[in-house]
Amino acid sequence: MAYIRFTAAGEQLAAFRDALRRNGVACRGQQISGGVLTAQTSAGAVKMLEALAEYHEIKLSITARRGLRFRLAPFRKRCGFLLGAVCGAWFLWWCNAAVRSIEITGNQRIPEKEIIRALAELGVSYGVPFRDLPYQYLEQQMRLAVHDIEWITMRHEGGRLIVDLTEERLPPEMHDRRIPCNVIAAETAQITGMDIRRGFAVKQIGDTVHAGELLITGAQTDAFGICKYYHAEGIVTGTYFDTFEQTLPFVSEIPVRARTRTETVLSVFGRRIPLTLGFARPEPDANLIYEEDSEPLYLFQRRLPLALIRCRYTVQETAITVFSEDEIRSMLEESAARYVQNFHADDTLISKKAEFSRSDLGISLKINYVFEGVIGKSSEIFVKLS
Repeated sequence: MAYIRFTAAGEQLAAFRDALRRNGVACRGQQISGGVLTAQTSAGAVKMLEALAEYHEIKLSITARRGLRFRLAPFRKRCGFLLGAVCGAWFLWWCNAAVRSIEITGNQRIPEKEIIRALAELGVSYGVPFRDLPYQYLEQQMRLAVHDIEWITMRHEGGRLIVDLTEERLPPEMHDRRIPCNVIAAETAQITGMDIRRGFAVKQIGDTVHAGELLITGAQTDAFGICKYYHAEGIVTGTYFDTFEQTLPFVSEIPVRARTRTETVLSVFGRRIPLTLGFARPEPDANLIYEEDSEPLYLFQRRLPLALIRCRYTVQETAITVFSEDEIRSMLEESAARYVQNFHADDTLISKKAEFSRSDLGISLKINYVFEGVIGKSSEIFVKLS
């Protein structure tokens, strides 16, 4: 609270004090010494104090002024102070008028990254003004974009966009062990092992079977001619053949990275302020690769809502490349290794025979494999009801 300290002296000092009391001018810390009154009152009573002193012919002197209004008084004619206050108020409004953080609640199975990615595809990202967000439309589209969302609502508090959602309840787990089925061969192979858990074996170890042949049956006919169906289950292993073939040319057109342009932006509460002067962002193109690196800013080991983002725009072009024979052989071997890893990671490699063949256009690789692994797969029994 602003206040002043003053001194008053004159022949009508007693009448002056009574007038102060009658007009509601509260004076604190009053002292009279040598016919001089020393006191303290609020800054709002200065005009009344001066008027009463003039009426009673009192010599009034203000000795001290304390309070924020007196501290700011020297700046009242400075435009920079007013401009700074306006800019500060505008900055606070700007921070709360756009999305600077997204908070998601209610998700347990759905990853938060998937929800943020779906929001970004609908145009909801950091720095977007809240007035441009059609909440009802976004809630409907989010239920279509993310299938596990049963109910969703969005609102904003300050600069935070709060997304509350409820996930769909999962149906009870289905037990397929009651479904009648057989175990059939998935590959043409020679049986090396049988572990029958339910059902009846049709083949035995050492037999050669073709793809689709019955290995374990789930149907049984009793002595009265009534057929009963079961869920056949078991592990049947065997050895089988597989072939890998691929041809690579000596000359091919491959995509390569061309020139790269970098733009540095400052992210303030999710809004991006360009720092690279004169930078023109390229038009979106299918051959344009966009990458960015974010470097957060810290103050006293605490992360600030500020970050430097370096955006890289790389043009992707195609170039005609000539490969040597050794390079093509190496690429073919790597491709064959990926094939085995992708399709036969759980099988045991017994043998392989590789053969390279060279032509004027390129090199071909053919590999004959012999694997040992699980060859049985379940096949449902479809029964016609009478």
